[in-house]
Amino acid sequence: MLFKVKDIRLKPGYSEEELKRAVLKRLNTYAENVETVTLLRKSIDARNKSDVRVALTVAAAVRSTKGIRAEEYVAPPSRLKDLKLFGKKSDLKIVVVGSGPAGLFAALTLAEAGLRPLVIERGGDVDERVAKVDILRKTGILDTECNVQYGEGGAGTFSDGKLNSGIDKEYFSILFGEFIAAGAPADIAYEANPHIGTDLLRSVVKNLRKRIAELGGEIRCHAKLTDIEVSDRALKGIVVNGCEKIKADIMVLAIGHSAYDTFRMLNSRGLDMAPKPFSIGVRAEHRQELISRAQYGDFAPLLPPADYKFSTHLADGRGVYTFCMCPGGEVVCSSSEEGTIVTNGMSFRARDGEFANSAVLVSVAPSDFGGGLWGGFEGRAVIERAAFAAGEGGYRAPAQYYGDLIKGKETSAEITSSYAPALTGTSLERCLPRHILDDIAEGIAVFGRKLKGFDSPDTVLIGAETRSSCPVTILRNASGEGSIGGIYPAGEGAGYAGGITSSAVDGIRAAIRIYGRL
Repeated sequence: MLFKVKDIRLKPGYSEEELKRAVLKRLNTYAENVETVTLLRKSIDARNKSDVRVALTVAAAVRSTKGIRAEEYVAPPSRLKDLKLFGKKSDLKIVVVGSGPAGLFAALTLAEAGLRPLVIERGGDVDERVAKVDILRKTGILDTECNVQYGEGGAGTFSDGKLNSGIDKEYFSILFGEFIAAGAPADIAYEANPHIGTDLLRSVVKNLRKRIAELGGEIRCHAKLTDIEVSDRALKGIVVNGCEKIKADIMVLAIGHSAYDTFRMLNSRGLDMAPKPFSIGVRAEHRQELISRAQYGDFAPLLPPADYKFSTHLADGRGVYTFCMCPGGEVVCSSSEEGTIVTNGMSFRARDGEFANSAVLVSVAPSDFGGGLWGGFEGRAVIERAAFAAGEGGYRAPAQYYGDLIKGKETSAEITSSYAPALTGTSLERCLPRHILDDIAEGIAVFGRKLKGFDSPDTVLIGAETRSSCPVTILRNASGEGSIGGIYPAGEGAGYAGGITSSAVDGIRAAIRIYGRL
């Protein structure tokens, strides 16, 4: 029988023997009675810098329950097959558009159910994407259809591979189990802030693709959705690359937050959407040593690279917050259109880089960009083009020291950064509205009171961060369908998720809804 033991608190660098002794004491039992001890959760409590502790929750399997002082633990399902989605057969043609987290996990769930989905992806496969992004970083040459935004695995493939749990944890154990089965580290199942790392995530994505194919599904790259065929408000087919017609009765629409051309086409065919709030800002970069020392004090050498997460609400009514923090990571160019600069962050599994970075974002409303359905898309495009001009071409990003920003001074000194191809010291007012920069400056000052050094004058601010979420929502009903029958919007692009985990779960839910209607 399994029992859960919560809130075991040990010093950093604890041994397995120390953990075992703590478990035995809490269970009120003896060593021979415990068969296994499995970590369920691991976090770092650094509220007291002089006494940092590792907080652990474990599941212990015992032979005898006599005298045990703990609650019984029932392990949740850990694989899609545990959902028992089988037994139904259908001749309906199911297409999944997009192979980011929502698309991949919708396809995997459908394939596990025996429904043999076709996945189309406008970008290249993982290996091609890595090569194209490397070319961009080294030469400043962008492929507009194969980059950080477009291609197998979605934008999250070039990130930290964070698996943020949020509040709604339905299907999380299944999601993490599938990631682990595809080659992700086992510790994602128990770390409080799990991450895979961009290097390992690439192989995980490949293995998910292979699994979908083994189950009868198909994934086609360089296959862009360019039109849909609709009759009586129901989907009948799709057009790929402007010429190939494919019958489609059901479509999971998982197109991400960047495909403006696809959004416009779908809306013109009658798919209802609405504008929604989103965020714009910069990437802030510090030395990782500064962050770890500020968070963990003298315990920093014994612990993994530290992260942070901050938010504040300003007097002007806007929120400022950090997003997608990448310990030991790099700032990357995430542009998908010529003549634009879009920033993002990524970390490798080891998180052993010299720098830490995160987005510092300000919440904005559709009315900030003139309103209308496309105001957000068009407004962020103006910022992205201005950032390219401020960087002076070649996909160099504009950057400014925080100390210069608050003085209203242009940065002219050379800036050391992880960003490639290069940075151009300038004033970020060349690409971002003054009131947004004022909010960023005020937010950083607030965060500096929470983490010593966050507001250092030499904090590097890189523009522009515009793709943290989608400026529109694709409307869907209680059954998950859009205004055109047979279309199931899912993930970040649909406006119902943010990040790898919630997007993947939204894809799983879409597939379950489709299975339920058969």
